[in-house]
Amino acid sequence: MNASEEKDFLTSLFECDDRSDDKLLRYAEANTDVQKLEINASPQSLQSNVAEIFTKIFVKAPNKSRNSCELGDRFGFTLMAEAAGSREEDAIEFLLATFVRCQRELGKENISDTKKKVVISTQKATLSVFVTILRGYLEDQLQSKLACLIFLKKLLEDTISPFFLQSLVEFVSNFEEIDEEALGDVFNPVFDLLRCAMISQNFEENRDEVVHQILRVTQLLFNVRHGAARPLCKLVTSRSDFIPKETKTSHGREFGLLSFLGPFYNYGLISSGRNPNTRVFLNCEEDAIKNDGTVNMEQKQYFQRMGTVRKLLHQLMIPLLSDHSSRSITVKWMAGIVTRNQRRGQTQFESSVVICDHFMANFIHVMYALSEKIDISKVNAFYPFRPISLVNVSKETRINMDEATATSYEKQFETNSTDAENFSTECFFVTISAQQLAFPLFISQINDYTRHIKDLNGKIAALKEKLKMSSSGPERADIERKLQFEQENWKLLSRHLLCLKTLSQDPTLMASSIGFADKQLTFLMNSLCSDLNLMGDDSQLPEKPTQLFSAYPEHYLEDIFDFYSYALSNATHLLMEQRTDWIARLCILFSHYNYINNPFLVAKLVRVLTAIHPPLWFNVVNFRMTQEKFLLCLIKFYSDFEDNGDFYEKFNVRGNIQYMLEKLGQDVFYRAKFMDMAKECGAEFIRFVNMVINDATWCIDESLSGLKSIHDVEKKMSNISEWSRMDQELRTQELDVYEEAKRKVKGWLGTAKSNLKLLLSITETSPEPFRTAVLGERLAAMLNHNLSQLMGNKCVELKVSNPSNYGWHPRQFVSLIISIYLCLNMPSFVKYIAYDERTYNPEFFRSSIERMKKSQILSLPHLERFEHLAEEVQKEYEAKAELEEEYDDVPEEFKDPIMDAIMVDPVALPSGHIMDRAVIERHLLSMPNNPFSRAPLSQSELVPDTELKTKIQNWIAQKRKAKNRDMV
Repeated sequence: MNASEEKDFLTSLFECDDRSDDKLLRYAEANTDVQKLEINASPQSLQSNVAEIFTKIFVKAPNKSRNSCELGDRFGFTLMAEAAGSREEDAIEFLLATFVRCQRELGKENISDTKKKVVISTQKATLSVFVTILRGYLEDQLQSKLACLIFLKKLLEDTISPFFLQSLVEFVSNFEEIDEEALGDVFNPVFDLLRCAMISQNFEENRDEVVHQILRVTQLLFNVRHGAARPLCKLVTSRSDFIPKETKTSHGREFGLLSFLGPFYNYGLISSGRNPNTRVFLNCEEDAIKNDGTVNMEQKQYFQRMGTVRKLLHQLMIPLLSDHSSRSITVKWMAGIVTRNQRRGQTQFESSVVICDHFMANFIHVMYALSEKIDISKVNAFYPFRPISLVNVSKETRINMDEATATSYEKQFETNSTDAENFSTECFFVTISAQQLAFPLFISQINDYTRHIKDLNGKIAALKEKLKMSSSGPERADIERKLQFEQENWKLLSRHLLCLKTLSQDPTLMASSIGFADKQLTFLMNSLCSDLNLMGDDSQLPEKPTQLFSAYPEHYLEDIFDFYSYALSNATHLLMEQRTDWIARLCILFSHYNYINNPFLVAKLVRVLTAIHPPLWFNVVNFRMTQEKFLLCLIKFYSDFEDNGDFYEKFNVRGNIQYMLEKLGQDVFYRAKFMDMAKECGAEFIRFVNMVINDATWCIDESLSGLKSIHDVEKKMSNISEWSRMDQELRTQELDVYEEAKRKVKGWLGTAKSNLKLLLSITETSPEPFRTAVLGERLAAMLNHNLSQLMGNKCVELKVSNPSNYGWHPRQFVSLIISIYLCLNMPSFVKYIAYDERTYNPEFFRSSIERMKKSQILSLPHLERFEHLAEEVQKEYEAKAELEEEYDDVPEEFKDPIMDAIMVDPVALPSGHIMDRAVIERHLLSMPNNPFSRAPLSQSELVPDTELKTKIQNWIAQKRKAKNRDMV
């Protein structure tokens, strides 16, 4: 091949269809310059000369800019209109086309060495000029900003050859031929534009295809290799904005948004309590308080949209984490998102200083995806305690370790503190920490806003009721204004709640969360028993928790419990698709709840177990490892939670346990187990039943007092003339009392019935505990008192309008109480009924029976049985009266100092006081202390006073002999 053929190739580059005089003239000059080239010159010289020719035709080109550009509008590029039709666009397009032609020429067969040299030199010249323009070395003639925009435009349009991109990266990464700043000079402006493009995107405008393009191009750049390395990953992680420097005034939201990757994660459904999203879920507000896991069509659309975006975000992170040079700094960025936003994990925090919920939802999805393939056997379990750990647990409350012990425990990991950790370990623990800032907060906000909206519904209903009762004038206008305000507030909060639910109920995110929760729970259980066999027995587990398990932060468990509670309500179908080993592990933890120091954390575990329903529930009842302990632990924790310090939470916990006991009672094994425990009357069972009686007593008293308040206000309201004449302020006060009483009854009446039903269940199958004085006397007194409330002379005070609105069915209540009486129709309990001096007398039972007959509350067989019981009680009552006459001169030393009654089984307290065993044991069930000194006291410290007991028995025997002699 002669030199003219190589020149023919070069001149062919300047052929164009554009017949403008300017371009024809410039290309003609280029062809003239080509003819002057020395083809046999060195490749470097040839490259330089070709580059000079290319540059000359670009700088002489005129600008022909247009005024609009659709691409610029979509991506937020304000300079795109200026770039369109510019000499910069001509230059970039020419260079890209030339590179492709060179590559095509090199792919031809039988290409001569000389031509190959010319083509390669031309191709390198193309890259050289491309870089020269983008670096701004020709700024007076060719603006680098516009050239960069055109370059990015081609990338977004997917019209750039992958080989050109790789060749460009290799060219600017070859530091033997070009300076080290070249890579950043060329690509940092591109990354800046991509970041700005993401900032300009708005989720509500529904331009997801634009977001997809941005993420695709960013990932494309990250994946460009030079040998084994990914130079652009190293470049972007070395940027000053990849991890912004922390200052005294900076906070988590700034870190998230100012970091390079921040805008990519900030795309989503934006809403907050202070600034609810008013552009979404219009006319869907009623869906907000649904609690059945269903979603509407608009939510499903958002799931689909964000699912694609989150997949692309995950793919974006893979090259950054795969490249050795960028992995460490990328993991630090992920950890920084967590550490700089720790306030999200606090009960109260200022939402404006932390990253938003939609950012966190995107972030945790990516973290779950990155953790999906982690093998927990490769995770260093001690990582959180190492000085180099990216997760700081030093200020965290531990599962079962105080602060001083935890500090001492962590000192052992100070050696080899600089050894690097593997990615699996770092990613796993950063994900755990990130999870704490995601789902727990989503769940708590959903609960708070659901409660708030329900309260608003109540306010709106009350205002509507007031509006009906008010006359025209200022008062009515004020009510109408308040009603309109509350209705608008209800709409805004309902839309925000739907946004929160859309973030947290995304099926893809929920499925990933379920997978990670199972992995996290397995990991924690491994810290108790490294080779736990779920098919084995309970002996595998230690009596006390291991130090490692105890030292882990409390939220490692709490987050799992919160999530499973939420998932069981909103994603049962997803849980059904997974393995059920998580249920077994939760059962094991509860059967060893002594491993956990915080009773409120155990209470959350109870809540999870309560939320498990068939068919998943069968995994609870059929799990062999915990069958021996599970029921006992339920009963024990029922009592243990008494002293937790939160009065109202106690009833929530016990309500959950009662519900579980009811479900367990449907299983043959557990029903028999419960009956055996009742027959044994062990200390824990006695304590449990005592707590049930306590709770029933308190809840019934609260419910009935609330009903009396409702009755009183309704009685006043029924007298319309007097009510209308009442002072407005007094009337408002009465209505406030009325509303509070209604809330009170609704809140406690259901709990009262649950406790009565539990007592009935126990008495039906296992009446043995009530033969003992310690429980029998208490239950008899409680039944007598409440029967007098319901059937006594003042029962009319419990009549209210629309009682079913509160779940108030007095006939059902009476029937429950009578059923308990009838289940305990045995001599010992008959005695306890008769000996109740506060309430019982024969007339009280007779009048109650007459009212029940008149109102037909009981069936005839039940009524006859109760009449028979009343006769037996009256006999015992009369016998008691005779004994009191007989023992009217009982010595003081024979009397219990608190009850002032003759002792049956005297015991000595450590303080030296003597009490009847039944009295002190009943006291210890509620307060484990000495009633005289308040010092701690347990049943084991009670010492029988056999000498005094003998004296009492002898005195009674003498009294009876004397009575018999008198009768003779």
